[in-house]
Amino acid sequence: MSNMNRRDALPIPPANATVHNTVCQYCTVGCGYKVYTWPVGTQGGLAANQNAFGVDLRNPQTPLGGLVYTETMHSIVTRKDGQQYHVVIVPAGDSPINLKRDHSSRGATNAVATWSDARATRERLKYPLLRIGDQFQVIPWDEALTILAGVAKGIRDKDGNDDNIAVKAFDHGGSGAGFENNWGVGKLFFDAFSVKHIAIHNRPAYNSEVWGSRERGVHELNYDAIDARLADTIVLWGANPYETASVFYTEHMLPNIQGATSGEKQRNLLRGEPFGPAYLIVVDPRRTSSLTVAEQVDKARTLHLRPNLGTDYILANAIARVIWERRYYNMQYLQNRTDMQKFEEYKEKSLKLDTPYAEFMARVTQITGVPRADIEKAADWIAKPKGANFPRRTLTIYEKGMIWNMKNYDQIAALVQMNVLSQNIGRAGTGCGRLGGHQEGYVRPPSPTPGSIYNGGPPVNVDKYLTDGKGKLYWVIGTNPYLSTPNNQLFRKRIRERTKALSDYLGRSGEPGRTEEWVSKILEGLEATGGLFMVVQDIYLTHTAMDAHLVLPASAWGEANQTSINCNSRLLRLYEKFMDPPGEAKQDWEICKLVGLKMAELYRAEGKGDVAAKFEFGKNWNTDEDVFLDGGNSFPNNAIPASEEATLPAECYRGVTYAFLRQVGQQGIRTPVRIENGRPVGTLRRYSVKFGTKDGKFSWYGTDDWEGYPPEVAKYLEGDMAKKYPFWMTTGRAQAIWQTMYNDRFLPEKMTVMPMPYIEMHPQDAQALGIKGGDLVQVWNEEGNGTFMVYVTDAVRPGLIFALQYHHLGTSNSMTSGYTDPKTTIPWYKGTRVAIRKIRGSLPDLQQTASFLQQNKFD
Repeated sequence: MSNMNRRDALPIPPANATVHNTVCQYCTVGCGYKVYTWPVGTQGGLAANQNAFGVDLRNPQTPLGGLVYTETMHSIVTRKDGQQYHVVIVPAGDSPINLKRDHSSRGATNAVATWSDARATRERLKYPLLRIGDQFQVIPWDEALTILAGVAKGIRDKDGNDDNIAVKAFDHGGSGAGFENNWGVGKLFFDAFSVKHIAIHNRPAYNSEVWGSRERGVHELNYDAIDARLADTIVLWGANPYETASVFYTEHMLPNIQGATSGEKQRNLLRGEPFGPAYLIVVDPRRTSSLTVAEQVDKARTLHLRPNLGTDYILANAIARVIWERRYYNMQYLQNRTDMQKFEEYKEKSLKLDTPYAEFMARVTQITGVPRADIEKAADWIAKPKGANFPRRTLTIYEKGMIWNMKNYDQIAALVQMNVLSQNIGRAGTGCGRLGGHQEGYVRPPSPTPGSIYNGGPPVNVDKYLTDGKGKLYWVIGTNPYLSTPNNQLFRKRIRERTKALSDYLGRSGEPGRTEEWVSKILEGLEATGGLFMVVQDIYLTHTAMDAHLVLPASAWGEANQTSINCNSRLLRLYEKFMDPPGEAKQDWEICKLVGLKMAELYRAEGKGDVAAKFEFGKNWNTDEDVFLDGGNSFPNNAIPASEEATLPAECYRGVTYAFLRQVGQQGIRTPVRIENGRPVGTLRRYSVKFGTKDGKFSWYGTDDWEGYPPEVAKYLEGDMAKKYPFWMTTGRAQAIWQTMYNDRFLPEKMTVMPMPYIEMHPQDAQALGIKGGDLVQVWNEEGNGTFMVYVTDAVRPGLIFALQYHHLGTSNSMTSGYTDPKTTIPWYKGTRVAIRKIRGSLPDLQQTASFLQQNKFD
């Protein structure tokens, strides 16, 4: 019997099917899609005039360019009117991102990830749930809002502030969030409440992963996808786009590496400028698919630098030192565009010009493990001029391997400074920015949290705040910290202890019978037990939600209108609603609005109109666009000339409406948006004229010296601990699944491909431990442990393993330490030490007796 239903034919959208524009809900790339909906019971024909595709389906499609329509791109959904509709979601032919209708395995399953009572996605949350005794029971929205608002108000009234209210919430676009929901969350927690104990979905604080760039005057989203097609050299630093941003790699980087973008270079570069196929530099401790694919094209044009974990900023400074020594810089550019007074600090601390070059390079090689010759070759490929008059064009893209690296601030600062030194920001084919994980949609009021250590910070570690027994209300929105937060075995244990303490107290003498009694007893129990009242707002009952007291059902992608930008072009588009959410699930912005209005109601009953008014922020929000426009109006005046674009926030969309976005469709508009002659105008690439500082000049910074590893990891490098935990472990993601698998775990197409978390191990290490590919192992250290399947591969070096970061059956974050960069409170997910032992059985043994598929769930 097959693990999934297979079909001989797919229904064809009729010519009168409703067509919607949308964007993939998953990764940073933001591939465009078309959605076709029509009532069940009818379908179109094969002739071009008989179907909504407008394609003659009687003839075979053009390979790698024709219409793509597969089984996972079709589903049947039920709307509020009870009518069933076909939904077909296929790559858009007019998207500037996924050219030739290309797509990844993530986007290919958008349709089957939609809610349906006929598939495993029936597990979607539909109604508010309250923990009564040892189980959840459905309650009305008004009761859920009354309990939540009553508890929040009781806490803040007793304390006189919001310090005992802790939040962990999404901070992005895509996946049903977008600008609209981000504005709703921000208005509730920053304008109405004043919550400073708030953390972002994938880190333990409310912070930027790239303050080291932003405080230099460079926002991390500054290049365009076209720059990957125009660059002389592409540097992937701690980024693996073939896995995590597949279409950006295959449709924009790879053609340049293959030499297929020469026509575009001829049109976009300077007259007489030499050009050829791009070089590729990959900086990563393991051999990635992004590297090996390029090597198949031309190995002589690829370079792999494999620094020791945590040493990347030393390597970036070393490349910059070579650029300085070989005079691959433009002094006039540096004097005109950068702060030359701070440049002296950079030369002293980062470039270490007082240290003789040979001595400096010997020290760098010792620390990083990267040979001097490779460092110098990298500098040549990044910055060596092309002839006498043409500076090289290098696009440097970094991601989790840098932003979640040890000493986050210095890592990012070193990289962006290397690119400014070589004049590789603000020109065609250049840039230094994030690859991105998800799409972006950040618009919020100013937060009450501090910035980096250089701007009043660092922000508080909310995970530690909670595990230390502080805080009374913990509200989790659109994230699953039981999998995603660092050192999460300790985190799960402490949160469970505290939520159970309150649950046990509420169960004494029986649970309350009325809503008001619930509120009173919760507040009483919080004081008596040191417990924690946990609220989870999500689309599924996640690992974290299982320990919650109150669960609120949110709507998902496709169930509302939303907007986001992709990271590779800052391309703003409208994701049009094409189906209804299940049950009584609501948009996150609407939930925040309703909580605010309930809080206002409680305060007005006490005659506190001034306080109530703060919570009525959403009283005029009736549609998704109302929220979008309200958020847009928070951006500064953008009726400015193009030369002033650096003064605008990167995601500024002031003046854009849904009508405008419907008009431009998949072409969208690139943020920051300016207004010229009353019309929105986009920004192709940033910082061609000024940087984003007050004086418009790049702000240099001297990075720290190498001081070794932090105590949380250094403890594993000495004496018996070094023998007990002999392997370095780094972590990352995989192409086939998305993040914590909140959707993917319900899709047999995904679970069959990746049934459990895995590690990669070098053949030499595997042989020493008697391990073969497919074996199961336990990986552990002093922080925690996990069970993983083994891939034996030379992608990793001896003594180093790579572990999948997220899987709904386990996470490598159980073994990561609680260390955070003291300048930013950003964790180091990417480096720790572990031990490994083989356990009995293997994956085939498990599959004989158990199913990993969610549809084989028996209640």
